[in-house]
Amino acid sequence: MTFLPHARMSRFLSFLAAPLLIAGIAQAQSTDSTAGKSVWQGVYTEEQATRGDTEHQNNCNSCHGTEKYSGENFTKNWVGRTVFDLFDQIKTTMPDDNPGGLSAQQYKDVVAYILKTNGFPAGTDSLPSDPEAMRLLKIDAKPNKQAALRPMYHPHAHIPATATR
Repeated sequence: MTFLPHARMSRFLSFLAAPLLIAGIAQAQSTDSTAGKSVWQGVYTEEQATRGDTEHQNNCNSCHGTEKYSGENFTKNWVGRTVFDLFDQIKTTMPDDNPGGLSAQQYKDVVAYILKTNGFPAGTDSLPSDPEAMRLLKIDAKPNKQAALRPMYHPHAHIPATATR
C-alpha cells in the first residue's frame, strides 16, 4: 500500500468530500424550497371557490362585500402571511353575529373564494383541512415577470458596450 504525503492526502480527501458537501447543500435547499407553497401555485380548486362564493353570498354579503379581503387592502394585510392566518382570522371573527358558526369546510371555501377574487390561480387540490398544512401555504406578492427575465451575471459573458444595467 502506498502512503501519500500529508498535503497530497489532504487534497485527495477534499476532492472526495466536495461532491458530498455539494449534495448535502442541494438537499438542504430542496428541502427548504418544499417547506412552503405559494398561493401562485394553485392551492384551491375552482369548485371550492364556487362553493365559497355561495357561502359568501349566504353568510357575508348582508354585512359587507369583499372590499376588506380584496385588492390593495388584501395585499397590504395578507401578503407575507399564510393561508392559515387568513382562515383563522375569518373563522374567529366571522360572521359578526356568530363567529366560528360555520363549518371548517365552509370557512375553507370562503378562503378559496377570497383567493380567487384576488387573482390567485386555481389548482388541482382543495385547501387542506390540516392547520399545519395550511400554515405552509404562503400568500406571496405577484411574481415580477421582468425580474425573471433579467440576465444573470457571469464573469466570462460578453456584455456589449451599449448594454446598460
